[in-house]
Amino acid sequence: MGATLVAAAISLFGGAGITALDWSVYDRWLRGRVDVADTPSLVIVARDPASEARFGAGAWDRAGLGRGGAAVVGLDVPLGTPSAPGRGGASSDALLVQAAQTVEVVSVMAPSAPRVPQATPGTPVEPMLGHTLAEPDPDGVVRAVPLWLKPGERAVPAFGLAFVAALTGSVPFGQPDIESRVAVAARGRALVDFTGGALPRGVNVVPFLEVWTAIEQGHADRLQALANEKAVLVLAEPARATVRTPVGEMSSIAIQAHFARGLLANSRLREASPVATAAVALVLAALAAWLLLSARWWLALVGVVTLAAGYEVALVFGLVKAGLVLPIVLPLGALALASLGALLTRHRASGTRIRRLEDENAQAREALMRHESAVEDLEEDLDAARAAVTRSTGAERDLGCAADALREQLAQARRQEEATRQRLESLERELSGLRAADPRAGAPTDAEQNALRRACEEAGVLTCDAAVLAVFRDLERAARSSLPILITGEPGTGKELFARAAHRLSARAARPFVAVNMAAVPAELFEGELFGHVKGAFTGAVADRRGYFEQADGGTIFLDEIGELRADQQSKLLRVLQEKVFHKVGAVRPTRVDVRVVTASNRDLERGVAEGWFREDLWFRLKGLVLWLPPLRARPDDVALLASRIAADAAAELGRPGVALSEDAMAALRSHAWPGNVRELQNCLRQAVALAAGPLLKREDLRLPALERRGAVEPGAETGDAAVLASLRRHGFDMQATAGELGWDRSTVTQRLKGLGFRALVEAGGDRARAALDLAGDPPLARAVELKLREYHEHLLRSVAGFDTAEAAVAASRRRFKNLPERHFRSLESLVRQHFDRRPPAA
Repeated sequence: MGATLVAAAISLFGGAGITALDWSVYDRWLRGRVDVADTPSLVIVARDPASEARFGAGAWDRAGLGRGGAAVVGLDVPLGTPSAPGRGGASSDALLVQAAQTVEVVSVMAPSAPRVPQATPGTPVEPMLGHTLAEPDPDGVVRAVPLWLKPGERAVPAFGLAFVAALTGSVPFGQPDIESRVAVAARGRALVDFTGGALPRGVNVVPFLEVWTAIEQGHADRLQALANEKAVLVLAEPARATVRTPVGEMSSIAIQAHFARGLLANSRLREASPVATAAVALVLAALAAWLLLSARWWLALVGVVTLAAGYEVALVFGLVKAGLVLPIVLPLGALALASLGALLTRHRASGTRIRRLEDENAQAREALMRHESAVEDLEEDLDAARAAVTRSTGAERDLGCAADALREQLAQARRQEEATRQRLESLERELSGLRAADPRAGAPTDAEQNALRRACEEAGVLTCDAAVLAVFRDLERAARSSLPILITGEPGTGKELFARAAHRLSARAARPFVAVNMAAVPAELFEGELFGHVKGAFTGAVADRRGYFEQADGGTIFLDEIGELRADQQSKLLRVLQEKVFHKVGAVRPTRVDVRVVTASNRDLERGVAEGWFREDLWFRLKGLVLWLPPLRARPDDVALLASRIAADAAAELGRPGVALSEDAMAALRSHAWPGNVRELQNCLRQAVALAAGPLLKREDLRLPALERRGAVEPGAETGDAAVLASLRRHGFDMQATAGELGWDRSTVTQRLKGLGFRALVEAGGDRARAALDLAGDPPLARAVELKLREYHEHLLRSVAGFDTAEAAVAASRRRFKNLPERHFRSLESLVRQHFDRRPPAA
């Protein structure tokens, strides 16, 4: 079989051939004057796995097959190039040339000049040649083929064009006018209709082995029916290199087959114009930018993805329904660039908006300080006018008019103050809704306090409150001893956490820790639960049982709700605490244990001793070290730490990382009373994390029944200068908010701040900036406090301006500032005397 394969395809499918048609026929075909329906159908003889199994997977030789009467034969073998010895050699080439003289042959262009060897001396054989060059688009996908190449003196058409043109006439070696017949895209390329996938749809594909078998078995009728008056494309060469097409990887000759099928079917594809492409890209970019700049981030993301997917659908729909080939790179690239630019613009706009709001907030705060100072000055002037009215009789009418004018000015100043306050609250709410809360706000800055807070956190207690840290410091020192510990406080304040911390910090940390809720132990099972029982002690006691005390031997037992015990239970527990010995139920011999006892109660046991419902001797046995845990409402700084930790844990449990609390939500948590303490806070935040729509929890996500304002200071609480200053700092030196927290009127808070300001000015040597920073404790607040101090100081100096001596000025200032706390009059007197010392002597 050395000389029997590829070239035989020509003699098999050869017949009468078309040798006498001239250029006019070809021109009529190009201009659509030849009906495509009259053209012969297309048959592809292709390699398949069965053929390669028979003839080998490499290149086949070039021998002949027989005769079948095809109108034109297309070969993917370049004529005019010598074959290698392994594929038939010179004999196969001679057979191929001989067969090509009897039928119209279209062959792929060889790398050398497009000419073939001569069949006989002096007789040129020039089959029609076509190139198979496939140029990809910028995205690497081949959608069109060059119609003509000019490797030498003459132009060579595309293989598909040459193959189809051979059905209607001979093609001269020039480039005709083909605009009316073939849709030409940019750079002289023709778009390819890839309908059908790897091979064109509607084409009869015959395996090479089937044809060869028909030849061997002599089935001439089968060959005649297959090839008679048809265009036969023989794909005998193995596909070496493939390129990407819209329907997958494909060889160059397969692309030409699609091109030929499209020409036969009169499939006219057209490419979108540059203007339309630019318009589509501009529309997609504008829509993406608008979505990302105006909608929420998740809605904008869905919109951009929908735009991209919609354009992908439009690509397929336009190609199938309208024959329109739409570009991919420019529109989708514009969509991506516009999305990126919109995201960057949105991010920058958010930062600019926050900075603008912060500036407006600072300006509103300064305006509020000025209005408050004006109101305070007018109130004092009004008081002075009223006092003068009562002392004066002759000028009563004039002073009454002055008092009325002052009242009107005071009312106007109060209206301005209220408007400024509302603007400030609006800005603060907007800012707090945009910024995530800082859980470290309010944390102690002292190094010793920080070290104590870290130790407390390592022991399992999260706090930054000074009172709780002091309790932990006492607990840490007492944990090394065997001293019994009694922890008191409201439910939900963390009494069990402190009990576990006492066990963890003691020498018994490696031994068991047993927690017992005394209120949950039934009275009839008290002894059995705490001390255990032996086998047979009562019906159902089928084995010995160790009680809680025996389970905690060598470790720590935590008796929660100790105040709920009845009198008889208290007496039984007292003996165990004294002797460390007890009898199991039904046992004869006593059992001795070594346990550390930590108890807790939310009731006042000392009052229980006085009222008679708690044993005094048991009280003295339990109160080795008494620790009181303040409620959550008394330690607002802990709310931020606990809320951030609880929210983070709840988000991790639900698989929602990145959830944070806004400043507005944190302020709501701080202002709530939390009667259920940490337990109520935990339930509130877990619900908010589960139901919130976005990653930033806002005030409305908390769903608190009533965002209660922290009420007046409890009786007995510290209301000295330090407490007032701390409240002022918490509320940003807002007099009205501070007065609401302390349960005072605003004038009382004002007098306290005046006294503190006068003292700070004396300590700072009259330097207002330094005094303001000492009072504010925070540089961002120092500017507003400095405005306050300037108003107070200037008001003081105006009140003593008309006096000649410091003594008279001091006496007048005492009358003018009569509501100032007594302890601050020394600072006021110092400021007045400093003013007179610095004033130049009168002429």
